[in-house]
Amino acid sequence: MGDRLGLALDLASSTPDGAASSGVEIVALQPIAIVDHLLTVSDEGSLRSLGVDDELGGSHRVTLEEVRRILAEAGEYYSRAGGSAANTTRGLAGFGVHARLVGARGQDEWGVLFSSSMGRAGVDVSRVLAKPVPTARCCILSAPGQRTMRTAIAGSAALDPGELDAGSCAGAGWLFASAYAAYIPGMLDAAVRAAQAAGARLALDLASFEVVRAFRPTLRALLESGAVALCFANEDEACEVVGERRGADEGGPLRGLAYLAAHCDTAVVTLGERGCVVRSRGSDVVHAQPACTGVRVVDATGAGDLFAAGFLYGTLRGAALPRCAEIGCMAGGAVVQTLGAEMTNATWEWLHSRLHGELAGAVVRDSAAAVQQELLACYALIERLGRGVVYYGSARLRRESPHWRTAVQLGEQVARLLGSTTWSGGGPGMMEAATEGALAAGGTVGGIKISREAGTSVRTAASYLPADAQVYCRFLAPRKVALVDCAVRPGEADRTAYVFLPGGLGTMDELFELLTLAQLGKLGSKHPVPIILCSYDGFYTPLMAWLKACDGSGVLKAAELGALLVADDNAGVLDALAQHYGLPRAPGAHASVRAAAEWMQDA
Repeated sequence: MGDRLGLALDLASSTPDGAASSGVEIVALQPIAIVDHLLTVSDEGSLRSLGVDDELGGSHRVTLEEVRRILAEAGEYYSRAGGSAANTTRGLAGFGVHARLVGARGQDEWGVLFSSSMGRAGVDVSRVLAKPVPTARCCILSAPGQRTMRTAIAGSAALDPGELDAGSCAGAGWLFASAYAAYIPGMLDAAVRAAQAAGARLALDLASFEVVRAFRPTLRALLESGAVALCFANEDEACEVVGERRGADEGGPLRGLAYLAAHCDTAVVTLGERGCVVRSRGSDVVHAQPACTGVRVVDATGAGDLFAAGFLYGTLRGAALPRCAEIGCMAGGAVVQTLGAEMTNATWEWLHSRLHGELAGAVVRDSAAAVQQELLACYALIERLGRGVVYYGSARLRRESPHWRTAVQLGEQVARLLGSTTWSGGGPGMMEAATEGALAAGGTVGGIKISREAGTSVRTAASYLPADAQVYCRFLAPRKVALVDCAVRPGEADRTAYVFLPGGLGTMDELFELLTLAQLGKLGSKHPVPIILCSYDGFYTPLMAWLKACDGSGVLKAAELGALLVADDNAGVLDALAQHYGLPRAPGAHASVRAAAEWMQDA
């Protein structure tokens, strides 16, 4: 893994510039920017000693003087940009989503801290207005398994409902709002108008049982209007929205879920350490998603916000509802392992290891931000389409090449044999030929594209791949790493392979990287994956002769090429795959394929 990661970082700065970044995918509304001051208390008694003597676990409005008093008595605390929508957008940015925050902050040092912190996290803060008043502040008192909030809002910078318009949501598919916005009269109505004018869907988080209790008629009217496409609530909020006492009986959250699902396309109720339940409008099916195991809770701050980020990320990437719920639970489980609602490198690694596997966790942990976003887009596509057979080959060999038709036939035959996704670099030549064959077989195809292939002078605008089956990379490194990952075998039932059609320098680069990773045991696959050279008309005979010479000179051992097979024709490739995966073999086909080590010994 270290070799692949090093290559990614080395190549990041040498890739052609000029690729336009994609637009904002989701906008989050936080009318009042808040700076959180996080304090850890040992138990409920310590919490009471700070003057918090009402219901625990909720959120109350206090004066700025009260915030200062709590901070002075508590002593040690940690400050960072906060607020529900800010936490969610920061989490979305960590997933590689292009997210914008809309709101207002003060022109004081706390306002500067807020914007700079969110900007560093990758969130677009161009719509966070700076106003000549103080920035809101909040004390978050974290006791084991619970967090209680005391927020000073009065007199602080706030967005006016008239400042939220369709332009705020331009280009975005979603507008995310927290019920905290109800504290500003008319703000939720403005959010509905802005979303509808921009053609965006509205997602609403019910924020806090105290907020729902205070604004139940307003929130119910909004929900019953049908304007909310996706609603998040915890179990206490779900009870409050239907007027039930928190914890009265175990059925309360499900009755709240039923109410929300009657008015929203999707309703989600989180259940803390019990996971969450999800239900769609018009369906009686309730999906229960268990929480992540092996989680040590340090601080519950931001668990719901990161859950929403994970769920929204899954939604934006086209995942099914159960998978969205699973990602949400993983994200919530990650953030509670650290103090505050801001994920650390370690918690991101934990999350992506759970989400995509150990390989993705290590890459995402250390990669530069630009490379990271491309890697995440690649991993999301791989997860959606499934791993399969990766084809490498020359971009220069077009339809007039004698190898074109052979490559088309191979792509079709392998797709029918294995039933796996056909992957390539999405370029012309041999990559296109193999994909054309797989499409003819009715197979699933995918591509990890780069701006320019060898032998081309401009970026290719058209694509033979379905629009939702490709990722475009500015950097070569993420593309190389992702193509390798397209064929690793996490499970024994997975049928994958690396197939090398005739190619030049780029093809050889990919081949020798794969052989080196296999030699060092760093391919990242839990099960063996065949690497097959298609030596049509003896194309790879000179390469094998060179490898034999390397073996003879002592710089290479033939046994180190154990995964490499050499096939003279398509029949040999099919036989190698059938033998590897225990499928019926064509009579006599095995004569046209041999292990590289055997070839080197006999040649």
